[in-house]
Amino acid sequence: MNITEQAQGDVTIFKIDGRVDTAGAVDLDLALHTAVAEDKYKMVLDLGEMRYISSAGLRTLADILTRNQENDGDLKLAAVNPKILRILQIIGFDQFFTIYDDVAGAVASF
Repeated sequence: MNITEQAQGDVTIFKIDGRVDTAGAVDLDLALHTAVAEDKYKMVLDLGEMRYISSAGLRTLADILTRNQENDGDLKLAAVNPKILRILQIIGFDQFFTIYDDVAGAVASF
């Protein structure tokens, strides 16, 4: 798995490429919690190239969403791979996360 980070104004964009398995979930958790520690509470995750996400990865997303919203921010999902979108729908995460067709739309929504 590979995570790249870029800033666009006050929004931090994370592109997640590959499988967020047990090891990947640790890396994802570290990347997102580091951003929160740096007061970056407006985040977009580009999930177009994510192929799998473990329950640990899902817990990280839920935790960061809560932390960001408590600090007047948000965690928005963009370009979600159809397999990952189906998982999010099955577990009900699509009720909590705002999901956009593309990164530009997610960034513009802030």
